[in-house]
Amino acid sequence: MIRDNKVIKYLLYAIGEIILVVIGILIALSINNSNELKKNRIAEKVYLKEIKSDLIQDTILLSQVIQDHKWRIAQLRSQDTTIDIIFEEIIGKLPKVEGVSQLEYIFFTDRKFRPKIGTYNSMISEGKSNIISNRELFNNIQNIYELEVQNIITIGEDVLDRSNELRNKYAYEIRYVDFGSPIKITDKRILADIYISSRQLNYYTRQSVLLKNNIAELIELIDNEYHSIE
Repeated sequence: MIRDNKVIKYLLYAIGEIILVVIGILIALSINNSNELKKNRIAEKVYLKEIKSDLIQDTILLSQVIQDHKWRIAQLRSQDTTIDIIFEEIIGKLPKVEGVSQLEYIFFTDRKFRPKIGTYNSMISEGKSNIISNRELFNNIQNIYELEVQNIITIGEDVLDRSNELRNKYAYEIRYVDFGSPIKITDKRILADIYISSRQLNYYTRQSVLLKNNIAELIELIDNEYHSIE
């Protein structure tokens, strides 16, 4: 066998077989990885599309919140023209109002921002945050949902709590005192509370406008990323 080089031929044959098996395994792994990557990219596009849809709905709601609170600030100013618009360059001009017919309307508010966070929460709870390959984009999405949106929710709850507190505080005046129509308040206690409420609403409106602008920028980034994924 040694004389006829049969051992060497056998070893070369065996090595060749091993190499072919290894190449076959590598090709199979490559195909499998390629298929898995395609699945991930398809899933990524689905998540990005749904997150974008949620964010668009959020901007619509924020627009409603902003308009509602600008109208309320204008109502408060109708009772005290010395109230200044702290962030007018951000929130824009207030609508013109003729005043209100009842004191309760001065303090009443139930409009607050309730974001659509189902898609984001689902992605996080299922441990799929890594499916968004652009990590900078994911960090921007995370910042919007976990910092800026949560901040607006907290401020909105404070505004609503104060509204309820003032309606209880002035229950007697709301029910029995005639301030005319449209009403004109001269009670300094009420005017002082109107002043504080205006500052709070001013800040809430400002933050809502800034959040809406940041979400609009994020939507554009998501859109660009979505179209870049093959």
